[in-house]
Amino acid sequence: MGMGLITREPRIYPRGVLNASEMKLSIEPMPAANPVKRFFKEPLVQFLLIGGCIYVAFALFGTPEVDLEENRVHVDAARIEGMISQWESRWKRPPTRQEIEGLIGSYVKEEILYRQAVTMGLNEDDPITRRRMAQKLEFLTSDLAGAAQPAEGELEQYFVDNEATYQAPDQFTFSQVFFNRDDRKDATIEDATAELEKLRVAGKPDPATLEAGDRSMVKSHFASADQTDIARQMGGGFAESVIKLEPGQWHGPMKSGYGVHLVYVFEVEKGAAPAFAAIRDKLMEDWSSEQRKQFDAKFLESLKSRFEIVIDELPNDRLIEVPGVAISENESETETDPES
Repeated sequence: MGMGLITREPRIYPRGVLNASEMKLSIEPMPAANPVKRFFKEPLVQFLLIGGCIYVAFALFGTPEVDLEENRVHVDAARIEGMISQWESRWKRPPTRQEIEGLIGSYVKEEILYRQAVTMGLNEDDPITRRRMAQKLEFLTSDLAGAAQPAEGELEQYFVDNEATYQAPDQFTFSQVFFNRDDRKDATIEDATAELEKLRVAGKPDPATLEAGDRSMVKSHFASADQTDIARQMGGGFAESVIKLEPGQWHGPMKSGYGVHLVYVFEVEKGAAPAFAAIRDKLMEDWSSEQRKQFDAKFLESLKSRFEIVIDELPNDRLIEVPGVAISENESETETDPES
């Protein structure tokens, strides 16, 4: 018996008297759901119907101008060789006939779907597709530029022009006296300045001199540390200040993320210039990278010359003006990429 609604006919009984035999029950069956109507309410069925309508409309009214050659999918020998090479690279063995036929079938399927999607205009106004195609063209042009080799003497001249870039960093040997801002509060700078006068009178620091100031987890002496080493331990701002100090005297007060410091620089060892032969591979890598950048820039400018570029007026009410703050074009693309 199907589910139904149980109803009772209303009848009044004297208080305390209830005759169950006289109570009449009736079952009114609920109307059965229409299976056809329920079928068409399924989301998957609705999705397929909508998709079918779109496809039929395109077949009836679309007028793609294609010829027989454009409707031909040719899997040539070079592509098959590439499939085999990729298979061997991944699986460390040649593919079987069934495996390569499967790869070919997958390629044909993808190619047909791709061409149909382009014909239907599904690639238009798609930021992801547009960006990927632009990147692919950039990769192709970069590969062309990367294949270039320097002319005789060109790499040596590149080394001369950029020698400072490859020079070993200067190294600094110094000591520091620390003043804790958490303990000294507003008197920190005043206390450090007073101590600085004493240290300058004392001259070159010794172990007893370094006992001045406050205890800290930061070491008091740095030996042959370059700017990167100093920044890693004391912060970039502190490192920037240290490398500008004159050796042989006390300096300060100088601030870091830890507190306030007085610094004595013992010596600065200038970085040695590298030999050409020792960094030839690095030079070649950097030269190629610079050639690619120059080639890409020239290629882009040549493409721009073929277009009339029109940019509407910017909506100033939706922009902010902050001097010196700008996100590069590549960074902005990364932040707005829907795939990321």
